[in-house]
Amino acid sequence: MALTRRNLLKYSGAAGAGLMTAPAALAAFDEHFKPASGASADAAKVVSCCGVCSPACGLQATVKDGVVQFIEGLPGDAHGDGHLCGKGAAGAGFLYDPDRLKYPMKRTNPNKGFNEDPGWVRITWTEALDTIALQMKNTIAQSGAEACLFVTLPSPDLFARFMSAMGIVNRVDHRDECFQSDTVIQKYTTGGKSWCNDFENSKYILLFGWDIVAKAKLVYANGVVKARSNGAKVVHFSPTYSATSRMSNEWFNINPGTDLAVALAMINVIVGESIYNKDFVDKYSNFTQYESEIRAHFQQYTPEWAEKESGVPANDIRRITREFAGSGASIAPAHKKTLCANYMNASQLVHAISILNILAGTIDRPGGRYFARTHAIPGVDAVYPPPAYPAKQGRRVDGRDKLPFVNEIDQGMFSTLADGMLNKFPGMIKFAFWNAYTILALPNPKTMEEAMRQVNFTVVMDFIPTDTVSMADIVLPSAMYLELNDAVARDYNAKFPQSIARTAITNPIFETKSAGYVAIELGKRLCPDYFKLSDGSWINPNTLLDEKVKRAGLGTDFADFKAKGIVQNPAAFTPRTTFATPADAGGKCQIYVPHFAAKGAEALPKWHTKREIPNPDFPLYYITFIPAIHKRNTTENNRILNEIMPTNHAIINPALASKMGIREGQSVLVRSRAGQIELPAHLSQTVRPDAVLVAHGFGHASRYLGAAGGKGVRDGDLIPNAAIEEFVAAGNYAGASCIMDAVCSIEPL
Repeated sequence: MALTRRNLLKYSGAAGAGLMTAPAALAAFDEHFKPASGASADAAKVVSCCGVCSPACGLQATVKDGVVQFIEGLPGDAHGDGHLCGKGAAGAGFLYDPDRLKYPMKRTNPNKGFNEDPGWVRITWTEALDTIALQMKNTIAQSGAEACLFVTLPSPDLFARFMSAMGIVNRVDHRDECFQSDTVIQKYTTGGKSWCNDFENSKYILLFGWDIVAKAKLVYANGVVKARSNGAKVVHFSPTYSATSRMSNEWFNINPGTDLAVALAMINVIVGESIYNKDFVDKYSNFTQYESEIRAHFQQYTPEWAEKESGVPANDIRRITREFAGSGASIAPAHKKTLCANYMNASQLVHAISILNILAGTIDRPGGRYFARTHAIPGVDAVYPPPAYPAKQGRRVDGRDKLPFVNEIDQGMFSTLADGMLNKFPGMIKFAFWNAYTILALPNPKTMEEAMRQVNFTVVMDFIPTDTVSMADIVLPSAMYLELNDAVARDYNAKFPQSIARTAITNPIFETKSAGYVAIELGKRLCPDYFKLSDGSWINPNTLLDEKVKRAGLGTDFADFKAKGIVQNPAAFTPRTTFATPADAGGKCQIYVPHFAAKGAEALPKWHTKREIPNPDFPLYYITFIPAIHKRNTTENNRILNEIMPTNHAIINPALASKMGIREGQSVLVRSRAGQIELPAHLSQTVRPDAVLVAHGFGHASRYLGAAGGKGVRDGDLIPNAAIEEFVAAGNYAGASCIMDAVCSIEPL
């Protein structure tokens, strides 16, 4: 009999039928939904940190009878500052999601698609791992390592070790949709990607199209609030009026995708009027070396020119530039998505933003971007040095090798993956392993579904039954952050080292396991020399964690670190005088980047239009956004968060609605050259009259998601596919994903 998520709970007593070897696990899970008995032990508070997003804000969980009752912020934590966002506070909803994947399963229906019933049957972990190892081994033997695709971040480090040991060429992740372009730019301009923004000591904060207050990281929102309290001025350029706009002193309704024009014009004014921070720029940048080239290049980008492109008045651009340059502690942050990934010209935009920060003289200075002072927590390769890894040989299915600066930082490329699988190298990928990613995350899910159908064997590891799970041959149930132990160094608010213990609030429920466990077990089967120690024993993740903690100076072992909760080493902040830019840069920040020119990119940022502009067929800008209550496409099934925002709408200005004859709540058809979606309209003055705004993260097709399945539409269905050649031709050398670079039409239904 097939086992599905919907009928799973019915089989809690069905061990005799061969479906359950441990029915007590189901009873234990069911117990989580019952109130604690009056005779239960006193509740205890356990210190840990959140795992919803990268800052990992400190939390304390109230636990009673082994059940999480409440989650709240942790006082004294550098990131959350005693607070949690809505997603972090709803963490127990992820842990106890009734749709959680509970056991390894295999597919019995060979037909794959969102509308197909996989016909799941439960299997043991041993059978699952043996099957995966055999499939992977045979694939590499017959077609080479290039035939294996791993859709995963390069973490945890044990999983990264496994992929390196197997010579995996095609590992992809979402960071071309996020901060990849900024990673490339900061590596060459200031010496590496930094997540640290000293907002609270800034006097002037310049924000390009980023809803930092509502949809960013809590550590940043806290910083902006403190900055405003300290008298800082905040200026926001954004095509929608957001929570950040309301928090700002000034908001400019900029034409979508034209932030680059304003940034270039600001550099024009700063350089033309020589109002840059002369002491910093002369000592710590290559401005004087390339001064003639820099001055000549930016002369063309006047505020009057920028006004025509952006809609921002030239006089305001001049005034804002002079204020920014003259404050003494200005910052223009570039974090992720909107600035770094939405448009084809994002490579140039983040370069221009980096130049603005250098000219302001606030790189690693109070009130500006600075580099994290952290504890050095070693990775597995430092603790247990591996044999030499095999060379990675084979073709990149996403074409990333055509973008050398992206290739060298080993990030991305979701945006070109489907094109590579379907058009460039059809049939090349025969084995795929998806870890904690869903098809919904890719720019055009329909195309990715088609590409996945062509893969012979797919493994998916996740904690809930996503759309990707429905396409899998083997499903592995993943433990989530409230069930795991780790040592986490602070790298968003890090003027001195602080680390926090991620403590398992509860043991992994049912048969869920970590990705590190999977890496070790597959390593034993496929590349044992990389997971066997000199004494013949296997790497033990608990012993490894103890050694990491000890070597980082956080405690004698993890138990000692856990008892402390937070370890910090307060020290005075000493600004850098040398920067980790390429060796031939002499330890200086780079405004003019000769390394870019040497590989066919732009040494200084030039003006490029966005990929698509409104036209007679599609006269409206198509703008997507991630609502503050959700994290991309992973939180919509959380019952608490789903109740707050269960679906999405086509948000349009009342003026556009009146013109098109659209009423509040009426179904509308939104079309682009890539496809169409039908959804209800919502009227709001916060949106431009020439735009349609649609929230990302909805439209899950999985029939096994009890709260999110079948609700809303996929915003990605309107985003055109991308080919790597298009990026190269457009000068998108840092590989920004163009996830909002679309135009559309709208009509009532």
